[in-house]
Amino acid sequence: MLKALGPDLSQQVAWTASDAPGSDGELATIFAQTPNIHKMLHYLPAYESALSAFRSRPIRMLEIGVARGGSLQMWRRYLHPESTIVGIDIDTTTQRFDDPEQRVHVRIGSQTDTAFLQQVVSDLGPFDVILDDGSHMNSHIVHTFQYLFPNGLATGGVYIVEDLHSNYWRAYRDSPMSFADFTKWLIDAMHAHYQTAGSKELDYRVDDPHRLKELHVPLATTLVEKVEFYDSIAVIHRARGRREVPASVYH
Repeated sequence: MLKALGPDLSQQVAWTASDAPGSDGELATIFAQTPNIHKMLHYLPAYESALSAFRSRPIRMLEIGVARGGSLQMWRRYLHPESTIVGIDIDTTTQRFDDPEQRVHVRIGSQTDTAFLQQVVSDLGPFDVILDDGSHMNSHIVHTFQYLFPNGLATGGVYIVEDLHSNYWRAYRDSPMSFADFTKWLIDAMHAHYQTAGSKELDYRVDDPHRLKELHVPLATTLVEKVEFYDSIAVIHRARGRREVPASVYH
């Protein structure tokens, strides 16, 4: 339990549901007009925040989980018209949504099959945006991220994992580590350079003789620029190139 230092954040309170209208914005309009999509409404502002920087130019987007094909059409309408939209799914019937003339491609295979993922990346990637709306199984989400983030996501790209509420449902907990747990490891890995024995601010101070010249850290430390969390959505940003070692300046 949390120790109360002010208002007790662990206190149980009533939270009343309502059928309030969804969010505003261009993506919300496209969502409302596109059939065969199932999304939680509060995802739409999170998508817009994550994708706003990618709309002015053609990009490559990979969506894991095609379902009824509606989201592929939503991204087709929302992103730059010359963008390439790729969907993967284990359901062979989703192949009918493959439409290369409209720059929409569907490939059939498992998100846990790294050979398949690598073929998709080789043929149609690397991707500026990857969205995991696949099996929602804990182990699958982590496995897919571990492969695609370093091998399939372009520098400066974003990796979005949605429906993370399933992490808390028994049917999807096929491993002890949820993606929320894994993301905590990512956050720790982002700060791995501060965790060495005897680490101090002078190790990063510009022009100081103590400044470290070389550090040994997990690969994730050099690649993960930023981690964002929303209700049921994680957005992990890949650095442009490799992250710079942090610098401290003393005036």
